[in-house]
Amino acid sequence: MVEVDCSEMTVDEQIALASAISEGLVGRAIGLIKDAKIVLDTFGGKVSVSDVQQIVAQFVSKRKEAQLYSVEADGGDIVVHTPDPLVRSRGRKDTGQMLPPNLLKCPFASCGFVTQYRELYDVHVKSHAAW
Repeated sequence: MVEVDCSEMTVDEQIALASAISEGLVGRAIGLIKDAKIVLDTFGGKVSVSDVQQIVAQFVSKRKEAQLYSVEADGGDIVVHTPDPLVRSRGRKDTGQMLPPNLLKCPFASCGFVTQYRELYDVHVKSHAAW
């Protein structure tokens, strides 16, 4: 089964990419979003990774700053990297897995606090408990 990891993309981009994949594979498969990945529901036929990768590459080539995106095939998975994962993570309820390893992000969904200092992070998280 072919999956497209688009976790660095915004939700709107994920929906548009799933739609583009469905249109490109019309009659053979449909793209469905599941946990920031696009999985293919096939209609009995087989869909190759290269077919899907070509559709994803065409989609990315039409994006603003397309030269900063990259599309990689990793076995049966296709991974889409965006220009700035930090910008892409704003407004999303993620746990900070998209941040560089030297940064810590507040675990509360409505808070966007990020720091590189563990002590400052601990004090900040405790301040949420005071409310």
